[in-house]
Amino acid sequence: MATVEDYRSGRILRLIRCAHGALKATALPFVGPLIAETLERRMEPFAILPITREEAFGLIEHCRCYATGPRVCLPLYPDSPATEAVFLDDLAGVLIRAGKARRVTSGEACRILARYPDNPLVLSRVSGRYMEICRSEPSVCIYWKMRRRGLSV
Repeated sequence: MATVEDYRSGRILRLIRCAHGALKATALPFVGPLIAETLERRMEPFAILPITREEAFGLIEHCRCYATGPRVCLPLYPDSPATEAVFLDDLAGVLIRAGKARRVTSGEACRILARYPDNPLVLSRVSGRYMEICRSEPSVCIYWKMRRRGLSV
């Protein structure tokens, strides 16, 4: 499972890069199904869910700290369209202190998520709690790629 510290340190990028490599390897004969099973098991703790804008706004209302920044995976795919993510509570605080996100109000967080209506929202668990709402880019997002391959996430 990814932790708040993984986001602060940048280790999350290595985890995402490995997941993309594993996804490519699922097409290999013989070992592909085993790799797919391992990838599904490793992604399960993130408990990534597609959510509606209203669900995201409802979640934001129940938090105490908010931050926004570029999608975590953007450095891996710099040519993909840029969208933003909203980070909540402990994750928001850590990323603000690390200079990787900027503090926003709950209203600003909602407005930021509303900016990219063509990009689906996904919610991710970090350190056992849902603390990242991302306006995902389906062409590069590991969640959407796994779904297209028929894998569970």
